[in-house]
Order: sequence, then C-alpha cells, then structure tokens
Amino acid sequence: MRTGKIIIIDDNETVLKTLRVIFSREFSTVLTVQYPTLLPALLREDDVDVVLLDMNFSTGKQTGGEGLFWLDRIRERSNPPEVVLITAFGDIELAVASLKKGAFDFIIKPWDNDKLVTTVTAAWEKRLKSMADQAFAGDRGEQAVSEEANIVRQLIDFFLKKYATAYGKPFPSLDREARDKLTCRLLTGSIPIVEQSIERTMLLNNAVQLTAEDFLFDEAGPVSSTALTLDDIEKQFIQTVLTEKNGNLTLTAQQLNITRQTLYNKLKKYDL
Repeated sequence: MRTGKIIIIDDNETVLKTLRVIFSREFSTVLTVQYPTLLPALLREDDVDVVLLDMNFSTGKQTGGEGLFWLDRIRERSNPPEVVLITAFGDIELAVASLKKGAFDFIIKPWDNDKLVTTVTAAWEKRLKSMADQAFAGDRGEQAVSEEANIVRQLIDFFLKKYATAYGKPFPSLDREARDKLTCRLLTGSIPIVEQSIERTMLLNNAVQLTAEDFLFDEAGPVSSTALTLDDIEKQFIQTVLTEKNGNLTLTAQQLNITRQTLYNKLKKYDL
C-alpha cells in the first residue's frame, strides 16, 4: 500500500463509497466529501497528494464550470496537490481546458477501475517527485538539484550502455518523457526495478531513440513510501558500479567520472 493522502470530492454518495473502497486498497489515507467548499480546510496542512474532483455539483448544471473553478482554487496554492477531474460527459474542449489549467488528467464516467487507479497512481508519483525536487532545492539550493539530476542521468545511461553492450544493440537516446519516466521511478521506487525495465527494453528493441512507452515496470515490485534522497541514489549507484567492476576502484572511478580520491571519500562516507 502506498503512503499517500487522497481526497475524493463528488456529490453522489454512491460514487464516493465506490471510490473509497477502490482507493483504500491502494493508499493509506482516503477522504471522501460531497462538497467542494470544504477544500480550503482540507488542503490547509499541505499534506494532500491527489484530489479526485467531480466537475459538476449543482443540480441541473453540467457545464463543468464548478470543477474548473475549484481546479483554479487548488492550483493557485503554493504547494498544490495533483488534480484528476471526473465528468460524465466526454467533452474534449472541457478536457483540454482542464489540462491547460493544470489538471493532471481527465476521467470520463463510467470509468474503468484499473485505468482510474493507474491514473491516480501516476498523479501521486508526480506529486512525490515534485516534493523531492522541492526538498532538494530547499535544503541544498539549485546546485543540489543539478547534482541530483546529473547522478540520475549517469545511472540511467550506465544501465543503457551496459545492456546495449550485452545484447549488441546501439546505444540509444531517450526522449524527454522517457527520461522523466525513468527518473520518477528511481525517485519513488527502486534502482533494481529501473534496471530490469531497461534490460527488458534493450533486449526487445533496436531503436536508436526510445520513448516512455518503451519502458514497462513490474508493478508487483516495491514502491518506496518516501522519495529517495541524493545520498540514497549516489550510494546505490556506487554499489552498482562497484559490483559491475568486480570491486576494481580504478575502473569504478572512471565509470563514475570522479577521481580515485573522491571515490575513496565517498566509500568512507557511505561505509562501503
């Protein structure tokens, strides 16, 4: 079960009960309310990860205006949760309008349960990554964010090169969405899951550029309840390269693009 707080807002009590059952299996905290006017109080602590919001509340009104109004109120907060909107009407213009205003996604009633859970989970992962980025920026400044991005990029490229070599494939480039997808999983999951996904993709694909759709994750694998820190990622990266290089410190330092002395310092820091 994921450690996350989800708020569901819908004026239909039956819908609320159904969604509460669905998401209580997935997230540790699920709140359901019928009135969006309660949102300001519910969001006061800035601990909500995803809001699942109906777009119509007043009897006889099906324009979606209320949903867009409350979407604006949520997104104007300094640290807003992700928002997934629900409507009974497949209005493409309304969907585009909500996405432009900052909604994560748009679900049409009647929904598919698996797709709904997948969508909300993806929104939760985006929120977790956003919180991690804020934490890095707040604790260490923008330089730390760049350092984290550099380490994550090196780790992803290390796995790509490893399995391109192993399977005799060209070393591929990644589009932005693919790299973001792998980065998000690194920060919210585990390095072995990302490595397995990259290995599977390299085995089955000969493309010189890979997209997000090329990477699948074992959903049965563990998902961390908290974001990995820069030190967590760097420690696991060093461990991975050390293992790959059979403990050879010179080759490990070369792979990590650092000096042997820097490697020694990091081994001492992480008690490796």
